Amino acid sequence: MISSSNRISRREEINELFEQLGQVLEQKVEALLIGGAVMLELGLKDATKDIDVVCRSEEDKKRMLAAAKALGFEIVGPEKRHERLGVKRLAVKGGRNLDIFAERISYDFDLSESMWQRATRIRSFGSLMVRDASLEDIFIMKLIANRPGDAPDCSALVIAGLDFDTVCLEIEAQYRKAGEVKEKIWINYIEEGIARLQDNDLTIPIGDKISILASEYHEKGQMRGRF
Repeated sequence: MISSSNRISRREEINELFEQLGQVLEQKVEALLIGGAVMLELGLKDATKDIDVVCRSEEDKKRMLAAAKALGFEIVGPEKRHERLGVKRLAVKGGRNLDIFAERISYDFDLSESMWQRATRIRSFGSLMVRDASLEDIFIMKLIANRPGDAPDCSALVIAGLDFDTVCLEIEAQYRKAGEVKEKIWINYIEEGIARLQDNDLTIPIGDKISILASEYHEKGQMRGRF
């Protein structure tokens, strides 16, 4: 049984929730698991409150929300700590959050095909198919989110070892894709997150490249007279 504590400290609890969701889903749903739940599985985190999943479509998100509601979760709006993220509905039960995204993670930073293909493990739970995001993509998401606990998680990911070339390529590809300047504000969040890590004496080799992109974002914003 899932414990009554509001934090999950065992990987079996996450799998049990996914099994339950997979049993009540009426159609197949594909999702990428992107947060602390993956880190817990890999022994990089002791416990997590948020289970973050990115569905591949808006329809899949609706199906996930309906399944969560059928399991007794309350569907609510996001909290202040989610303000940087593109999550519009949370499923809450026993003080835990199932944060369900549909493609968009923050402004125009989306679930890309590269992120989907980089997934390190694929698991099926009835009608639910879950892929575990790579550590590189979890790192990016946590830099953007800046929720309580995301900074130490980022430190743990850096210490565990990341392919920073992959991190940089994903960030630049997302930044360079077509879209309004104001929708690129997430590059600021990434720059801020990297600066905090560097202030804690961690070496982030892509820091200068990210700062160049952030400076470009500011310049474009000034030319347009807004952010």
